Amino acid sequence: MLILSARYGLVQLDDVLEPYDLRMGALGSVSAETLAEQATALGIEWGAEVYALLPRTYLARLDKALRTLDVYVQDVYEATGGIGEQRRVNAIIGRPATVPALAEGPGPVVWLGGDVQAFGWNTPILVSYGRLRNAKALPVANAPWVCDSRGYNEIAEHGRWTIPAAQYVVDLTRYAEQIGHLAWAAPQDWPCGGQLLERTGLTELEHQQRTIASVLELRAMAPKLPIICVVTGSTTAGYLRHIEMYRQAGIDLHAEQLVVGVGSLVGRPPTEIAAIIRALRGAGLRRLHGFGVKGRALDMVGDLLESVDSAAWSTEARRRGGKCQHGLVTWERNCPLAAKTWGEQQRARATRPSPDGAPALFELPSLIPQ
Repeated sequence: MLILSARYGLVQLDDVLEPYDLRMGALGSVSAETLAEQATALGIEWGAEVYALLPRTYLARLDKALRTLDVYVQDVYEATGGIGEQRRVNAIIGRPATVPALAEGPGPVVWLGGDVQAFGWNTPILVSYGRLRNAKALPVANAPWVCDSRGYNEIAEHGRWTIPAAQYVVDLTRYAEQIGHLAWAAPQDWPCGGQLLERTGLTELEHQQRTIASVLELRAMAPKLPIICVVTGSTTAGYLRHIEMYRQAGIDLHAEQLVVGVGSLVGRPPTEIAAIIRALRGAGLRRLHGFGVKGRALDMVGDLLESVDSAAWSTEARRRGGKCQHGLVTWERNCPLAAKTWGEQQRARATRPSPDGAPALFELPSLIPQ
């Protein structure tokens, strides 16, 4: 790999150069003749394959030089429409072939809630389906990420799902292929928060049934997509009943290869969240993801969760206001370092053993209303 310098021409990655302020094509910039001589000295000759990731003026000068050697430059950016698409090409080229492993260590994985720009942070993130659906251009992931279906917002705003399952599958498939490194995606679930039940006019049981129906439908339409199961409920007993409802629908949550998401937790007191998590663990579920779990709840049951997610780092920074202290972005609420630091703090809170010890074993409700 070589760098094309407007002043020095073709240089190696580890070459040390004197500072300069010069653009290709300006008086004093390297000539095509000099580039041809440098290319020859570097062993670039007839039959060589040269791929260039260069701006137009730089590409034109290099192409002119190498044509004298019967070498034709392949323009990697040929089909791109601007700097945004060129950056996407760079990201795809530099993306690891395999999914990077999540950081090992005590405490659950913290998927940081972020927008499309967060894909450039090289850290595990959770991004809402709604944000991706509105993106003008898809990013490229260099680290694992998960997709939230925005079920709460969808039900709160419309009282139902307005996005067809087929469309959701098509979009998720595209995201998995083009963004890459998708660890899992939530189904089109029906949360059981009190306000949402009032919004839909349905019962807790009906929300649970529709959540299971979404998992079954999405998995049948796209078996290769990593769709997780989500348990939800209004009460602890409701969550336990949902496990049995999954079993009756043909899904054993204890045998799931992916995490089982625990929904409808946001807005509950930490002690109530802890009681629900302990009950689910007591029912035998070992791989749990707590949607929106943070802070005091992590202090109490963080060691019982495999992963959590939250965008609270940005909300807290927005309340404080102020510019980014690290000089990476304008505002602290968009700072990747602030997000990562917050995530590390949350994970550290979860490393302490649950104060109440091991969760008690629960018997699943045997009677499910039909």
